[in-house]
Amino acid sequence: MPAERLTHMVRRQLGLGRLLPLGRAADGAWIAEEAAVGVLCRAAGGARLSGVRIGPAGPATDGPAVPPPPSALPPGPLRLTADLAVYADPTVPAAVDAVRGALLDCADRGLGLPLTAADLRVTELLDAPAAPEAGGRGGSSAGSGTGGSGTEAGGRDEAGRVARAVLAVDGVARLAPVVGPALSRVAAGPAASAVQVTGASGERRHVLVEVALSPGVRALDAARAARTAAHDVLAGTGRAKAAPRVTVAVLVTAVDPPLTARR
Repeated sequence: MPAERLTHMVRRQLGLGRLLPLGRAADGAWIAEEAAVGVLCRAAGGARLSGVRIGPAGPATDGPAVPPPPSALPPGPLRLTADLAVYADPTVPAAVDAVRGALLDCADRGLGLPLTAADLRVTELLDAPAAPEAGGRGGSSAGSGTGGSGTEAGGRDEAGRVARAVLAVDGVARLAPVVGPALSRVAAGPAASAVQVTGASGERRHVLVEVALSPGVRALDAARAARTAAHDVLAGTGRAKAAPRVTVAVLVTAVDPPLTARR
């Protein structure tokens, strides 16, 4: 389909890579491949990864519980493939196993990424432990304006309230949509398309929120909290039974590196 190919080309040009599922289908969360790779590369320690790709480990068994971001992979197990430059201490197989273990542990504990396999090909032996690299960009690009459902004032107001609630979530560094400058906590107003609300008031609503996360936070946990915050703005915690159905999807477009990794 032309629209699908265009979406794929745009995301490739922006360097986000694939949009990978976080957690399970019910979590309604995704992360940009570039952001995930940056975190995983930092977990590799002195080893150096290159040509990293993350994709499905097999056919998806469940469809997403909420409408996914455009071109996002369906929930399911993932496989990482990469070339590896490693310091052979004490042996190459032991070093590769250590890196693989670190990647799988980081995917689970650091991201909530359902990574079940890491296929590593040793392409270089290092003479000494390599200094850790920053890996990945500190933030994704973001738009300007309010976003929301169309140009109606009601949509802009809803997007603004959702944005403020999401920015108050612990671990959310800023709104970070795919296009334009990122929005910090101190910036005035939400960024364009960082919060997209579809559906008319009183009907079924869907929200897509794009965020960048602070270093050290587990991506899945922060995405879950952001989903809850966005949902409560539109559904209301006290009258959820009477409110129309609201679904929320969260896309993590960037994870900021630790300060030590930026030097």
